Amino acid sequence: MTRPSLPPPSSALASRSTTPSSFPRSQMAQLVLTTLVQLIMTTRMKAICNLGVWCISIQQLDPLIIEDRATPLLTAIVYAIDNPFGSLSTTFEAAQATMKLASQIPKGMWDLSSIWVPTIYRRLLSADKTERDMAERCLVKVSSVVLPPHSLLCKEVASDLEQNLLSCMINMLDDHSKKIQAVKSWGWFISLLGASVVSTKSLLNKILKVPEQLFTDPDPQVQIATMVAWRNLVDAFFVPQASENMVQGTVISPIEPRAHASSWLKRIRLIMMPLCGVLSRSHNIALSFSCLSTWHYLLYKLGDLINHLSILEAAFGPVLKIIFSIGLDNQNKTLWSFCINLFHDFISVRVRHMSSPQGYLCVPPNQNLLPQTCMHLKALLDVHHIEWLPWDIATFDFQLEILGSIVNPELLQNMTVEVTATIMDSATQIFTLLLQGVRVECESKVAHDNAKICITKVCKFVKKVFLDLLGKQKSNGSAVLVQFGLQFVKCCVDELGHSLLASGKYELCLDIEHIKEMQYAECSPKLFYPMVRPLSYMEMVSPVVYLTALSVSIVAQFTGELSDGHAEQLALIFSSSDFSENFRAAVAFLYMQIMRPVDSRLRIKWLMVWNKVAKRLNEQIIFYLKLSCGASGDDVLYQFLCYPFLALLSPGRMSTLRNAGNSSEECLPVTQDLEVELVIEVYRSLCTPNNGSDAAYMAFLEHLFEYLVSMIDENMSVVQANLEYCSEKFKNITILSVLAKLVIELLVNARILNYASQGSKVTSEESAEGTRSNLLLSYLKLANRFMRLSGLALKANPASQHQVTSRFFSSLSTFVGHLIWAKDILLLFEIIGDQFTEWLTLSSTLYCVMQRGETIDQLEKLWLNIIRCLTTSGLISDCSFLQKHQPLLQAAANHPNKPISAAAMAIQRESGSGSASAGCSAVSTMDRLSQEKSNKDLNRNIEADRVFVLEELNASRMFASPMLSDRGNAADGAKRNGELLRISAGLGRKRLKITKYSGKAKGLSKATGSSSPHWVETQMCRKPELILELLKSKR
Repeated sequence: MTRPSLPPPSSALASRSTTPSSFPRSQMAQLVLTTLVQLIMTTRMKAICNLGVWCISIQQLDPLIIEDRATPLLTAIVYAIDNPFGSLSTTFEAAQATMKLASQIPKGMWDLSSIWVPTIYRRLLSADKTERDMAERCLVKVSSVVLPPHSLLCKEVASDLEQNLLSCMINMLDDHSKKIQAVKSWGWFISLLGASVVSTKSLLNKILKVPEQLFTDPDPQVQIATMVAWRNLVDAFFVPQASENMVQGTVISPIEPRAHASSWLKRIRLIMMPLCGVLSRSHNIALSFSCLSTWHYLLYKLGDLINHLSILEAAFGPVLKIIFSIGLDNQNKTLWSFCINLFHDFISVRVRHMSSPQGYLCVPPNQNLLPQTCMHLKALLDVHHIEWLPWDIATFDFQLEILGSIVNPELLQNMTVEVTATIMDSATQIFTLLLQGVRVECESKVAHDNAKICITKVCKFVKKVFLDLLGKQKSNGSAVLVQFGLQFVKCCVDELGHSLLASGKYELCLDIEHIKEMQYAECSPKLFYPMVRPLSYMEMVSPVVYLTALSVSIVAQFTGELSDGHAEQLALIFSSSDFSENFRAAVAFLYMQIMRPVDSRLRIKWLMVWNKVAKRLNEQIIFYLKLSCGASGDDVLYQFLCYPFLALLSPGRMSTLRNAGNSSEECLPVTQDLEVELVIEVYRSLCTPNNGSDAAYMAFLEHLFEYLVSMIDENMSVVQANLEYCSEKFKNITILSVLAKLVIELLVNARILNYASQGSKVTSEESAEGTRSNLLLSYLKLANRFMRLSGLALKANPASQHQVTSRFFSSLSTFVGHLIWAKDILLLFEIIGDQFTEWLTLSSTLYCVMQRGETIDQLEKLWLNIIRCLTTSGLISDCSFLQKHQPLLQAAANHPNKPISAAAMAIQRESGSGSASAGCSAVSTMDRLSQEKSNKDLNRNIEADRVFVLEELNASRMFASPMLSDRGNAADGAKRNGELLRISAGLGRKRLKITKYSGKAKGLSKATGSSSPHWVETQMCRKPELILELLKSKR
């Protein structure tokens, strides 16, 4: 090829001299460009060639002129780049000229890229580093012009790769120092091939061998460079136009995916394969950062295609699963935080469009984790916004699967409690957003089946994670999982609400294995359970019942120690004010738990749960339950409150007591005290006056007492067996202590005491009076049962006197002192008369043993208060009443305690109308006492006994008129007598000394009779009720 000769200098100068006047500026510019092209391509001087391309790089001609001469200019520039002089300066100046033209005529340069780009990219594999760097800088500058590449350029690149470039790159891989440059060049070649790389599958398979070797290179820097170059393949596979046909604000139909979605999936899987491999085995944080950056770039390039379920599963899910499966540690913290926030953003998009498709509800990311994400990854969240669209039910399984990988118990068991709490906090926040999206889905105009599917999948997810997988955990970390399992259930209850969870529209199968175990567990036929409908395995239940059963099963399967926080969370679920069905299910579960033999630790666990739930039942909830359940015998509220009694009587408890009696007997009292405290704390709060009306409060207590009495009666044989065994082994009996403290708390309740002693305010209203009578009846029945049970315990072991028994009689005595109406006193004798007779008989038989305790003293106090009530009410003069209760009077008269027997004998004489036979009987009783004690040389005691009986006789003779009907009249009568007595009792010798205290002895006369020469009887005007009152005050 012959080079064109230059025109003579003279003619050139002549031409220039005539240019200003002869040619327009455009023609002159074209002439100058033509001259420069000729100079560059024909000169043999390096300086002239450099000067020519330099002139092109600095020219400021009109782009239209440049575009008109673009082809010859590019030919000259290519010639200069490939300069025969071997001068890098010439190549550099030519590259500068190329970048200048690209900025002036980008469209023309893109059309002609097949002319000038190849000579630049070929130098990427140059052995000269300066030349390689120059080529790379030039490509970076013009990449916005040439990419995506022209088809002619693609063909040129493919041809060069086939001929020598690909083999050259592969050869460079043998030299470690050239690997990074080779993979950088590979990235540029992929970019210049563009979308055509997909059509040339044979060439693609060949060129993929380069990164395939480098992704497994031991040098992290080589892998990072390969990861950066891998993004060029993302650009080639997913050009921006790929998703332009999508309508903004919509989602891809999960039923009819696009026809070419399968081809995209193949590309995505090709991109994701090395990313997943590197993340799975990488221990270099910088390499992992680079990998996540490339992955995020892929999600960004996918546009709104990412919302398609198949795309989500192929591109979004794999990396999340890998990162979450590694867990949260110091090295992985930034990666884990980045992925959590990305998943958070995906889930929250449904809530952002909660009000309307155009509306936006701001859902901030997890602020606790953002600071832990590195600056580079946080920048990706700000620069490359992923086009999330509101998800639908089709992606729900995918979301739950990813969330399950976050809270995988198998992974959390080896983490510290603090790290586990961090993970679960983030998971709970995401789960809450997910439930909010479910609620939006269910409340929208969708098919009924969609709502049912969503709710069912939520319940099954919580079961799978926190129940099925929790059983595999043996470490203390399970306590944290229990906490968050209950928190997840609470989120379901709060977010989905009553309309969805308690609606009869949705039901699901109760497939909880723990329910099956309890349902088919052996239960004692001797123990009577109230009419509580148990849960049945595989029955169809509402979602709220399922979640309730799930929460208690989580606690039941947990083998560690239940904390107050766990019990409090469970109480929040049970006592939701919107539900009654979940409370019924909880009560059913508690009663089913009784049927299985359990040790004291498990029993305390459920008593703790019961305690927390009971304290959560505030007045509003109790009122709601009373309205919904009424006052029927199988009321769920009363079943719940009576649960501890059956729990303490369960067969499992009996076997535990027997085992404990043989092994760790010293530890059981502590357990018993804790059980009693858990139960009585609730009953004490129930007995505390509330702000409600008296009628409602008393009606509530009335039904509670009735239910307790019925339960005790039905299980009396079991209770008796429990008492007989425990009385021999333990100082305190749990069931007896609980019942006693309950009765005592009721007795000392000021509101109940005032209610018992109400006067005309109540009698004027028949309905209120009926409620009052029913309350007293129910309470006295409960007291009757305690007296019976405590008597059985005393018979089993007379030496073990329980303090609660003496406290009970003391409280009962106070209660009796508030009874002023005859009908109340009649009711008292009717209900507890037989048991009181039994106690007097039993204490007479065991008098010597029982003197070491306080029970005898409290029995005496109670008996004197009863006599006082009989006196003030006038019943002491009712012969039919006294005749009916003759066994009680006889038991008291035969009692070895002198005040008890003396008061009883006084009543017996009253029943005989003060006849001489009654007096002789009393005197002969005194003489018998004197004869018995004469041998002990206790003359002072004998004299005191004689005086005491003499006073009884005088008192009986004064019972000539009916007693006053109220306490005030009785006091006035005592004052009118003008006589006060001081009666002092010797504590050790049980003697009474009567002395005259005031006034002259009015009305004294010679005794009417005497049966002994040593007796001098003085007749005094005294009231018997005054004697009894003073006796009581001195005791």
